[in-house]
Amino acid sequence: MGKMQIASIVVGLVGSCVEGGCSFFVNGFYQLFAAVCPLAVIALYLSMTTSYTFKERLGTARTACWIAWSVMLLAALGGPKALAAVGISMEAFNIGGGLLLVFVGFGMLRAEDPEIAMSQNEAEEIGHLSKKTHQDVAIAPLAVPIIAGPGSLTIIIANRAANGGTLELVSCLLAISAVVFLIYVLLVLTSKGAKWLTPTILKLGFRLSGLFLVALGVQFVMNGLRETGLCSSSYVIASLLNF
Repeated sequence: MGKMQIASIVVGLVGSCVEGGCSFFVNGFYQLFAAVCPLAVIALYLSMTTSYTFKERLGTARTACWIAWSVMLLAALGGPKALAAVGISMEAFNIGGGLLLVFVGFGMLRAEDPEIAMSQNEAEEIGHLSKKTHQDVAIAPLAVPIIAGPGSLTIIIANRAANGGTLELVSCLLAISAVVFLIYVLLVLTSKGAKWLTPTILKLGFRLSGLFLVALGVQFVMNGLRETGLCSSSYVIASLLNF
């Protein structure tokens, strides 16, 4: 085999790996971005920091994003192993996680915050807390469960369990980092207030993201049923009954 043939083979392998990694990155980014729902994050961030100065808001946003990024990173690195350690199969997690995403998505379709039930009065009370509690607000509820919530963690663990290669891991970590960085940029840009964030825009953002999550949750459930063979069994039974 000549050097030109070896070079062409290497280039082909690298190209296919890069193409696969880019595809996994793009899919993971879109899924995570919809699950986090930036409009919900911005709205709650502003409402919980009403009495903060601009500098204090920036510090809160930075701390919240660092913590959310760390939690998502741990989910990507150790989530599948944790499931195996407690005896949860990937099929069961796909079905359970898919049902959770459907539940979260329906909440968003009703224009409700899917991650945390908080009234406007409660948010304003949090916003007037003393400086000593600013970091606590960044940790909970802003970082967890608003940014790193059940929807985003479910997507991360499910994708990692279904795609366990090194290239997929790197793509997943890059997608997580890109989403959290974009959330941080949006929080910084809106730290002085966001007059454009009207109730109509919030409802529209919730519902579009919710529709995406419902469809994604149904797909997860279908994948879980297919892997357990229940879909095939149901098809056979329906055929026998002439359905």
